Amino acid sequence: MSNQANRIGGGRRDLSGPWRPGFAPSTPSAPNIAPPPNTSPNYRGDLNNPRNRCADIPDAENCATWWTNLPADCSYEMLFNSIRHVGAVSHAVINPPVGIHGTSAAKIEFFERASVDRLLSQAANGHIRGHIRVGGRIPHISLNRVKVAAHSNEVPVEYGNNGRGTRVLQVIGDPQIVNPDKLKALLADSRHRVIYGLECIRDGPGPDGLHCVEFRFASYVVQALRARNVFVTQKHSSQLSDQEKALWGGVVCTFARDPCE
Repeated sequence: MSNQANRIGGGRRDLSGPWRPGFAPSTPSAPNIAPPPNTSPNYRGDLNNPRNRCADIPDAENCATWWTNLPADCSYEMLFNSIRHVGAVSHAVINPPVGIHGTSAAKIEFFERASVDRLLSQAANGHIRGHIRVGGRIPHISLNRVKVAAHSNEVPVEYGNNGRGTRVLQVIGDPQIVNPDKLKALLADSRHRVIYGLECIRDGPGPDGLHCVEFRFASYVVQALRARNVFVTQKHSSQLSDQEKALWGGVVCTFARDPCE
């Protein structure tokens, strides 16, 4: 497969993580909710969404990590390439340098606490490739103060990867419609507007003479799973010609193993 590194999909700013100061949306009808304990006062996301609130769990169950001392130009490809033999990543977001800070930071969540323990052990003791490095820098890795509990990624077995959803999505079908440009345009369509962070896109031959495009997103639920829903919904779109319906009818979308495992 060829490899296309992309930092942000569709040419848009990655909004998969918290709003940063200065980008707060205007929501006059929404009640003012004080940030819960351990939530940054600068947070500008939707605190009504349980996913955006600090979980009431002990540190030993926290599945969220905080990375600092990352390169100023840190990309998702750099970040994920540093993670091996740890566990599947549920969600990641990179915070670029702000103000006097010359380095980036990142929040990375895992599905299971065991993944966090393996990561912290590697950070403290090194691993087969030596110390964890991101773009040549050794990151400082700790538990994120906004805690996240373990969460399931179980999906129907027909979704692939032995019934475990991941941030890695493979789309297989006729190359007339299954190619990076066509699929990225569909995600950027105003009907869907899937905004995503992207490690890379890999594309190449698939089974039975078909084509395979693999998206390695930065997040499972809000990016990979949502993208899958967009592609599956497209198969039944009333806007397709008869030829397009026939081609989309043969498209298969499956999750694949996360290389961070």
